Amino acid sequence: MRRRRRYRSSYDREEFDMKDFMSEVGQWMIMILAVVILAYSIVTFGMQSVTMIGQSMDPALTNQDVVLINKRAYTFKDPQRYDIVAFKLKEDTESYFNIKRIVALPGETIQIKNGHIFINGEVLNDMPFDDLIMTEGLAIDEIKLDEDEYFLMGDNCNNSEDSRYVNIGNISEKEINGKVVFRISPRSAFGFIK
Repeated sequence: MRRRRRYRSSYDREEFDMKDFMSEVGQWMIMILAVVILAYSIVTFGMQSVTMIGQSMDPALTNQDVVLINKRAYTFKDPQRYDIVAFKLKEDTESYFNIKRIVALPGETIQIKNGHIFINGEVLNDMPFDDLIMTEGLAIDEIKLDEDEYFLMGDNCNNSEDSRYVNIGNISEKEINGKVVFRISPRSAFGFIK
């Protein structure tokens, strides 16, 4: 009489251990929760994506470019001349940010005449844009900035609503939400922003 061989599956050899399974699931859940908290923290306290609206920063940024702003860039240092920043006016209830370039710093006097920007009476020669400025706006006369105010302009200076206009004016440091540091989209222009 032949004995029948019995094959045992690997499942038979290793008994299912509910305790190990729950431990494994628990570890995965903790890792997922940690990633979600980290991502939320980066977005809430560090970086935020913003979509550029309009052509006021052309050619540095164009309409519908998606950029990252570093919301902590000015925690330990002050904004610098020519930084591109995102800001929201205090009374602005719109959900989008304005994006412009800092041209004058706190305590400085700015004036626009003969198509050029003058800071404390001296012409700025190293501007990131070359166009002669056709509209002086509020800066037709000298403007003395307070100790927490910045004067911002778009690189497309003849097609930009910026600190030259009453509805925007000088921007306080509290209104600056962060420094524009990186372009996510379009892919052809992916990279850091100067």
